[in-house]
Amino acid sequence: MFLGTTGIIYYSWLLIVLLIAMILGYEGNKAISIPGIIVGLIFIALAGYTWYFSYLQKTEKDYLFKLPYRNQVHAKKVFLLKKWHNFEIYQVRSEFQNYSILVISRKKK
Repeated sequence: MFLGTTGIIYYSWLLIVLLIAMILGYEGNKAISIPGIIVGLIFIALAGYTWYFSYLQKTEKDYLFKLPYRNQVHAKKVFLLKKWHNFEIYQVRSEFQNYSILVISRKKK
């Protein structure tokens, strides 16, 4: 997950899709609202795309940083701001912009 102003804007648009799906689902006069289900499936697809195609990967020289709406960025500086259990908050500095991201990791045996 990415945080900060870019994260707020992106996740606000994502939650608007969920809100529209709920409105279409509740405002229909039928037991099952097909438009509500379709928009809900679009929300699930967008959330899944965001979850699986956002990453921070360490290479030999630098870090590769990918957001769902941008191309892959080479980040030269990555700072660990906070760490708590499986959650880590990093500050990523790319060539043009700074990002704050939340990394959720699990312990591997």
